[in-house]
Amino acid sequence: MAVRPSRIHTTRRFATTATAAVAALLAGAGAPVITAAQIEWGSEPAASVLVESGSSSTENELVEAPSISVSDEHERVFADGSIAGDSIDFDSQGFAGDYAYCTGCAGGCDECRHPSFLERCLAHHKDACWVGRADALILWRNAPPDRPLIESGTGLPLLNSNGLDSTAAAGPRVSVIRFDKCTGHGIEATYLRAANFRSQRPLPLNSAYQYALAPPGIYSETPAAPFDSGNVNLGSRLQSFELNRLLAHGPNIRFIAGFRWIEWQEEFTLTDTVSTLGINDLYETECFNDMYGGQIGLDANLLRLGWFRLDSLIKAGVYYNTAVQSSVYSTNDPASPGTASVAVGETPASGAFAGELGVTGVFPLTSCIDFRLGYFGLWLSGIAQPTQQLSGQRLIPGQPIEGSLNTNGGVVLQGVSIGLEGRY
Repeated sequence: MAVRPSRIHTTRRFATTATAAVAALLAGAGAPVITAAQIEWGSEPAASVLVESGSSSTENELVEAPSISVSDEHERVFADGSIAGDSIDFDSQGFAGDYAYCTGCAGGCDECRHPSFLERCLAHHKDACWVGRADALILWRNAPPDRPLIESGTGLPLLNSNGLDSTAAAGPRVSVIRFDKCTGHGIEATYLRAANFRSQRPLPLNSAYQYALAPPGIYSETPAAPFDSGNVNLGSRLQSFELNRLLAHGPNIRFIAGFRWIEWQEEFTLTDTVSTLGINDLYETECFNDMYGGQIGLDANLLRLGWFRLDSLIKAGVYYNTAVQSSVYSTNDPASPGTASVAVGETPASGAFAGELGVTGVFPLTSCIDFRLGYFGLWLSGIAQPTQQLSGQRLIPGQPIEGSLNTNGGVVLQGVSIGLEGRY
């Protein structure tokens, strides 16, 4: 009777036990055992085991026993006995790479053994379960939407809100990411802040009283008295926190889904002076946008070399915007001195949108630390902006006040990110 040879993937301990069991079984039958077995621990099958035994006609047949082979460390047996081939091995970025330090992969990698300092930084192991990133953002914002602000006494336009381009603002972006290196999946938390975007437009002294508020005026101050000097200022700042689930799809792509909070704040002030009369006016509007919502996106590795990696990122989401605007007018004009103010908030004020785009080049400095240099872009729409509120308020000291909230604004922020990435 001949037994068809088969290959069984198992551990070395199981192979040794199985061989001993077969030998004991044959010995127990009282038959002399002649073995030519060569058990090989690599990926090639071992030689057959030939058994000659007994006095009966059946026992005198040659029996070819199953060969037993143990595959290499990447092949494994699940608890139910089924055989599984190698899965894709992911590195510390969640992309395909060398496999190290991960244990318990038969049932899904739930735990990772943290390597020692010497293993990580001297043995040059590039893989890790935790990734930390710290970047400095240097950003510029675009000007607000069109809205006339200042004109000459003859009606010539001098300043429009779409000319209030800001100087650069800086701030940190910090990320902590936990990767499952067997699947490439992960969880990411990121916080960023950028302040202070600033745009200032001085209105130099002009003894001809050449300046005036452009129609339709500010806070219903039409027609307003001309003035000879002043200053326009627009400041803004950004904060954001997000918590995302990262789902690997193949070796170079991760899908993103998560929660994000974005705060966008702007403040507009206009001061004017009639020098000869000592009259000063202040117009001030401040807007807060607190946006909460979900986002989806894609994180892709575009290029991977031994000395360089190029990553790309795109995200978009719809947000519940809790917006508030507050406006104040103050004057010492003897004709109507005093202060009038109004605040208007809505929950939700509108549905807002946010989209983010990034491309980052990564250069290794040591086995544990990389240098990062990239582009960052963020687009917000459906937000409240101060220059869009100037026509919707009625603020005249001593008279009934009126207020409204406009959320038709939008802003684009873009710039560079410079930082470091560390792995543990």
